[in-house]
Amino acid sequence: MPARKCFYALDEAEREKTLKRIASESPRTKPVVTRFKGLGEMSPLQLRETTMAPQTRRLVQMTIDAKDSPDPLMDMLLAKKRAGDRREWLENKGNLRKFSAGTSMKDQEPQF
Repeated sequence: MPARKCFYALDEAEREKTLKRIASESPRTKPVVTRFKGLGEMSPLQLRETTMAPQTRRLVQMTIDAKDSPDPLMDMLLAKKRAGDRREWLENKGNLRKFSAGTSMKDQEPQF
């Protein structure tokens, strides 16, 4: 029995690209797709591969200017009761490289 391979996709576009590559390389393979809502749902091995291992993790530096109040942003990013707000923000602004905590999440423009 061949060894199982594991791939991680950051978004739907990357997921589709990976599935197409698997289908072209090995047409008889039936991939199993799982999703994680948070780090607490991962096994220790999956957490190590996606978050801890420098060879495979993806890091994005978050910088908050001292003049801006980070409290509203951190509340939105971390509070259990703000999952809807967090999801909306990640879908709309999750690809930004730099943002200011002092402005509204909805009005934020990308800054590179």
